[in-house]
Amino acid sequence: MTTASALKVLAALAATLCLPLLTSAATLQAKVVEVESGNTLVVSNINRPLRIRLKAVVPPEVGQPFNETAREHLKALVLDKTVVVDYTHLADGYVECRVILNGIDIGSQMLRDGVAWFDRATDYELNEIDRALYEQCERAARSEKRGLWKDQSPVAPWEFRKAQVARLNGEVPEPSFRQSQLRKPRATQEFSNDDLLGAMTGSGAKAGQPNLRPIAANGSPDHWTRFDSETEHFSILIPSNAVEGSYSGLDTDGSPAAFHYLGAGNDHAFYMLLSAKGPNGKYTDASLPDQVIRGFIGGMNQATERAGSNAAITAKLVRELRLGGFAGKQYRLSAEGFSGVVRILSKQIGDQRELFMLFVITRSGSESSGDQFLNSFKIIGQ
Repeated sequence: MTTASALKVLAALAATLCLPLLTSAATLQAKVVEVESGNTLVVSNINRPLRIRLKAVVPPEVGQPFNETAREHLKALVLDKTVVVDYTHLADGYVECRVILNGIDIGSQMLRDGVAWFDRATDYELNEIDRALYEQCERAARSEKRGLWKDQSPVAPWEFRKAQVARLNGEVPEPSFRQSQLRKPRATQEFSNDDLLGAMTGSGAKAGQPNLRPIAANGSPDHWTRFDSETEHFSILIPSNAVEGSYSGLDTDGSPAAFHYLGAGNDHAFYMLLSAKGPNGKYTDASLPDQVIRGFIGGMNQATERAGSNAAITAKLVRELRLGGFAGKQYRLSAEGFSGVVRILSKQIGDQRELFMLFVITRSGSESSGDQFLNSFKIIGQ
């Protein structure tokens, strides 16, 4: 049997096993064993895991304020508890459902607490009573300025996604959206691509806007792939939802430089690789990493200040590095709520210098999630 046909058999078998569970009744009792996001969970019924999604309840996207807060709030409400799952159908790999705990609709509770939006665009097979309840809960949270409604002009997740797609397609988001994102104070320490791109070249550097493009047509944050760049001479494992881009700008000394960016994120971490080529100037293998990390940290701290946070990010030298003729250093980043690792490698070629910077930022408790990315990096064609 070929691999393709074996996968088809397994898929058919999985559908057959799941069919009784999805059609035997309108409700089931199950224990919540995992909370993936502010509206997706994994429940277990007779030791059979089932991925479910709250109907019509949409938390902020990754990169938006209150994204992580929504997930943590849902965890506090239902994790390790036995709930009633009122389900109807499959969509995007999830069973669409209402989750009831002690007679309380958890979706309505998320809306009432101001950590999610009510999606009115789709019917979701909700009855009139449920829709009226969700409307009332969101209206109450908005009037009391709870959670995400503390912002005067919060951006709906579907509008945020639309703007992200526009960026990937080289389009410019509407000014109102852009300005509202810059005004937002962030509940937890999260960085957008703009923050990171500004930080990469240092707090005083100027860089052109990169033309970002996805590395895979249907990338997923949970599916890793090896990305090989012959032009930039590197190979690395990264989530397949990664985007890449090239642009020209100025380095921290104001000299022209060419940059190549590769970045991806999932629920646990943000992964980034920057390669750069430019005049060497006065730098050595030993001095350049310290200069780069100072500019990088300065840029990130400016980004946090713009986001309304006073959390200072610090860097500590961990060890020296050598890889494929390149030399450099590894640093540990620390700040409230997250940690990170930066590896900087460079090599002088004539009067030019090539540089690679690998950066991983993780939530507290997920530090090991960056190891696969960092340790898979290879310099090729040198």
